[in-house]
Amino acid sequence: MSSFSNDDYRNVALDFTRALAGRDYARAYGMTSNDYQKTTTLERMRDAFEAIVPTDWGAIGAVEIGHTMESWPDKRPSDLGWVYVGIGGDTYSEAVTVVIALEDGAMKVRGVELGRP
Repeated sequence: MSSFSNDDYRNVALDFTRALAGRDYARAYGMTSNDYQKTTTLERMRDAFEAIVPTDWGAIGAVEIGHTMESWPDKRPSDLGWVYVGIGGDTYSEAVTVVIALEDGAMKVRGVELGRP
């Protein structure tokens, strides 16, 4: 059993999305797991985020958790939670979906899906 609370993994997802929304890509990338970093560079992560929230987006609105799950079909043993985080905007909103996993005793972003479903 993990010693982390539900709020802990939710907060990691929120912090990660806020870092992306604030264009602090180095901080966001530092929150990702080793497996994520093996398949995605910081530049690829930045480009993918800017494809959904371009630099001319305007003011970024609220960044808020919309939905969470602790059980889903492809959940791995180290996964703590799945989190859908909305990003508000003047014209439309977007979202980032992340999977938070335990890696070497720390919570890391294992999976990232950018854009609303």
